Amino acid sequence: MATKRDYYEILGVSKNASDDDIKKAYRKLALKYHPDRNPGNKEAEAKFKEATEAHEVLSDKQKRARYDQFGHAGVNGGASGGFGGGNPFGGGFSGNPFGQGSYSQSFSFNGVDIDLEDILGSMFGGGGFGGRRRNRGADLQTSVTIEFKESIFGVTKMVSVEGKNIKLKIPAGIEDGMRIRLAGRGGVAPEKGGENGDLYVVVHVKSHKTLVREGRIILSEEHISMVDAALGCEVEVETIDGLVTMKVPAGTQSGTPFKLSGHGVPIRADGDRGPHIVSIIVDTPTKLTKKQRELLEEFRSGSAKKRGFFG
Repeated sequence: MATKRDYYEILGVSKNASDDDIKKAYRKLALKYHPDRNPGNKEAEAKFKEATEAHEVLSDKQKRARYDQFGHAGVNGGASGGFGGGNPFGGGFSGNPFGQGSYSQSFSFNGVDIDLEDILGSMFGGGGFGGRRRNRGADLQTSVTIEFKESIFGVTKMVSVEGKNIKLKIPAGIEDGMRIRLAGRGGVAPEKGGENGDLYVVVHVKSHKTLVREGRIILSEEHISMVDAALGCEVEVETIDGLVTMKVPAGTQSGTPFKLSGHGVPIRADGDRGPHIVSIIVDTPTKLTKKQRELLEEFRSGSAKKRGFFG
């Protein structure tokens, strides 16, 4: 896999560029390399996609902070972005959906066909399922709901269609809304010698109370007090693997991201996983006792004198 270029380098801006600078740089590149202005120019198309990806990250404050601290691993977990860059599950496409001729409606991962029809249909103006071949049974569709953790590690579920119970293997790393295709498990062929239709299962993933998924990254927040932020502390972080103790160094500012490597979503079939990014939120007290206020006033007074001495 080719090494990704630095996002700031792509846009031609410095690392301390303002939001307005980033926006202007992207607009300039977008106008220059937009596919409508460069029909059939693959190099221009690649540069347009590259600039768009860089802008998407650097124009988002949280993503930019993670990128500045962790690089590409902080915003995409080390996986290629989008289907055009490769199969996010690590398997190969069973066909070339962007080339000439026919294309497969799915890709295979650990023996499971993940349907691409929703994605490709929007690109090529197609859509719908069923009726792709004559003398063929109807395609059927059903759905299944799984837990957030099950979507990360994979699970086997039973689905019921037309009074039939079918065992469904759901691969690790599947995302909400993806469809799994079970070839030949749909409607029976209308005539002798025909083939059965396919069964499509839409996978719905329940949200988690504290964890959020962003591609191959798991995101969460941990709240600490002003004192803990100033002096440093340890926090117990809930991950999909259980509780993990994380050290927060003294002087940590609110919004600072920390990376727990290997606690995210599987990137490849070999078990390699993305990171879990924890954002520290420093809580400012709204109610203080008299003693607490006196101590803070004393601290502020001391800080002011120190600044004056060195100023």
